Amino acid sequence: MSKVSNTEKSRVVATIPVGTGPFAVAVDVHGQVFVTSRGDNTVSVIKSSTNTVIATLNVGLRPESVATDPQFGVYVANSGNVTVTALDRFNTVVATLNVGPPGPPPNMLRVAIDHLMSRAYVTDRGRDRVSIIRTSAEPPFVTPDFVEVPGPLGAAVDPVDHRLYVTQPEFNTVSVIDPATNRVIGSMAVGQQPMGIAIAPQKRRVYVTNSGFTTVSVIDLATGGSIGVDVAAKPIGVAVDSHGNAYVTASDGTVKVIDALSIRVSDTFSVGSKPEGVAFEPLGNRVYVANRGDGTVSAIDLAAT
Repeated sequence: MSKVSNTEKSRVVATIPVGTGPFAVAVDVHGQVFVTSRGDNTVSVIKSSTNTVIATLNVGLRPESVATDPQFGVYVANSGNVTVTALDRFNTVVATLNVGPPGPPPNMLRVAIDHLMSRAYVTDRGRDRVSIIRTSAEPPFVTPDFVEVPGPLGAAVDPVDHRLYVTQPEFNTVSVIDPATNRVIGSMAVGQQPMGIAIAPQKRRVYVTNSGFTTVSVIDLATGGSIGVDVAAKPIGVAVDSHGNAYVTASDGTVKVIDALSIRVSDTFSVGSKPEGVAFEPLGNRVYVANRGDGTVSAIDLAAT
């Protein structure tokens, strides 16, 4: 009989049923967790203090990414009809924005927000571009400016210098976009088929999941150097906590923790089937994981012992 660690038994404090095929996760400053469900075109809103679903919102076709802004609401990227659904702070739909004609590639759109720049960036893998939404406008709108990037997917904004980092799975690279010029100003080589990306500003690091292998690239923004951390399974999504630790969803039904000090896997948490998106919720000191295979969200309590 295999031994189950105390960590795995105690850290998952709730398994929350949501829609069909939950995929992406984001949190807001009010302790709400937003989970997209590709199978039924909805977003579930979870109250983190009770780990219960308090609302189910209809959005566009095949929602595959979600990001929040502390002032301007929530943005959901719908890959099925190449739109972005904008929600206000009361979770009411205020706009449905077209960011391009529908195309055949799956997993095509991702969204990232820069609050101070009043921008939402939308990667469009099918059209080789990153669109820009003006979030402070009422209603928000897609600007005529866009950035040409071959095959962009994952996106993350550095809150220190406001640069946008974009993964390119077909090229095994991450491109860096300057917000002042809306141009690519550099690229960094990573592992095979990079997908997820997260920035730890306090450590000046970028974490990139290399879905074509079993590694996570950890890039030092100060030096430009990088190392690969083997997580022993196909890595998919990644999020960071307030200390710079990274949480990586993996194809073996676990979340791997990369310690900010040692830059090694320090723990493994068992979650649901086919975990995808992941987000850190600071008010409750928890990590939320969307389990695409069983229609649930796992809540991991980082303070549990």
